[in-house]
Amino acid sequence: MKDMFKLDNKVAVVIGGAGGIGESLAAGLAKQGAKVAIASRNIKKLEEVARKIQSEAESEVAAFQVDVTDERSVEQLVERVVSKFETVDVLVNSQGVNLKRDPIEFPVDDWQLLFDVNVKGVMLACREFGKVMIGKKKGKVINISSVRGILGTANGNVGYCATKGAVDMITRALAAEWAPDINVNAIAPCLVRTEMVKRAVRPESIKTFLTRVPLKRMGEPEDIVGACIFLASAASDFITGQILYVDGGLTAIG
Repeated sequence: MKDMFKLDNKVAVVIGGAGGIGESLAAGLAKQGAKVAIASRNIKKLEEVARKIQSEAESEVAAFQVDVTDERSVEQLVERVVSKFETVDVLVNSQGVNLKRDPIEFPVDDWQLLFDVNVKGVMLACREFGKVMIGKKKGKVINISSVRGILGTANGNVGYCATKGAVDMITRALAAEWAPDINVNAIAPCLVRTEMVKRAVRPESIKTFLTRVPLKRMGEPEDIVGACIFLASAASDFITGQILYVDGGLTAIG
């Protein structure tokens, strides 16, 4: 049974791999035996993260620079990853930004940036890495969504919520399009303690949020790892088109 969760000889790509959630996911996949490619715009930080994960997991980890909003950059990422590792078995889309804006005054450029990174970036990565997986008729795609794809909230999050709703539907639609060759699922956390959250969310907002979470705490990046390993492994081979809520019970009570 334990071998169902092993990822030996698999190649996993984690876009957003230098972020709080992405780094934890990359480390978790590497510790399960996968060779891991991490990618984002910040190559210096990526290289530091790659060295750290490789020293701890004793699995090969490589860093690649990419701008997920640029079509050619994503195409080149696929070329470089396949050149190094020969194939791709798992794609994790962990890239994302949040710009909190008053909906009455929402700058259209900020709205576009949210959709470029959170939606266009996910779709481009799915499209390009999907070509590799379709070619061998096997693969796993894991999109990092949010409870905000199904639960609205105030405080300037209309753009972010809209993008995560789009990610959920990309996940379901691609699951239908690519079955039976590729499993496409998403993980939807609640508020996770990352540097981005620390900068963007006021302490009083966190306190209010926790009163609505049955498990009475924020998520930690490590909380997402088990779900990712499950969806990347053979244990989830009969699961596709699903949004797995790692949210302390938040969506159970609305």
